[in-house]
Amino acid sequence: MAKASPMSRVSGKEWKDTKTATNRTYLQKGVKSSFEKRMTKTRELTLARNMAKEMTEEKIAEKRRKREITEERKKIKEEKERLEAMSAKMSANKLKRLKKKQGNLKGR
Repeated sequence: MAKASPMSRVSGKEWKDTKTATNRTYLQKGVKSSFEKRMTKTRELTLARNMAKEMTEEKIAEKRRKREITEERKKIKEEKERLEAMSAKMSANKLKRLKKKQGNLKGR
């Protein structure tokens, strides 16, 4: 096979047109925009998305913090109730002992 010239095809299909880059001049003015405009638009979108993401993360963190505070308060309350019950029980036992002592003293 002979060396292909720039105008001839390697495959030998001479009837086919040579391919060129797509010409986008047929697009409307509103659709066509400059690279800088597109980049500023994407930058604005990413900034908005990041801001929304930060806001949702802050909300989640606030909820988590409130939940931890309520759990801590609940633990403190339960511990306080336990100590009160224990002190009441201890004082009841102490009263029993004192009454027993008083009873022994009366009998003497």
